[in-house]
Amino acid sequence: VLFVSVHRYDKGTFYPGGPNASPECTGVGAGKGHSVNIAWPKGGAGDPEYILAVEQVVMPIAREYAPDLILISAGFDAAAGDPLGGCAL
Repeated sequence: VLFVSVHRYDKGTFYPGGPNASPECTGVGAGKGHSVNIAWPKGGAGDPEYILAVEQVVMPIAREYAPDLILISAGFDAAAGDPLGGCAL
C-alpha cells in the first residue's frame, strides 16, 4: 500500500496534525517508505500549487509504484471559500 496525502500542515497544528502528517514522516514499521505527505506550511494553496504537487511529486511516484488499484479520498476543506482549510482550490 502506498499512501499519498496533500494537506495543510501548519507545523503540525492543523488537521490531521501531529508528526505523522509531516513531510518527513514516510511511514513506520513495515510501512516505512510507503507514505508521502505533501504538507502546505500555511493556508492559501490553490490550483497552481496542487497542480505542481501532482505533476512533480504524486504522478512520478505513482508511475514508479504502478498500482493495480487507486482509491481517492477527497475532502472539501481545500476548496475556495471553505472556512476550515483556508486554501483556494
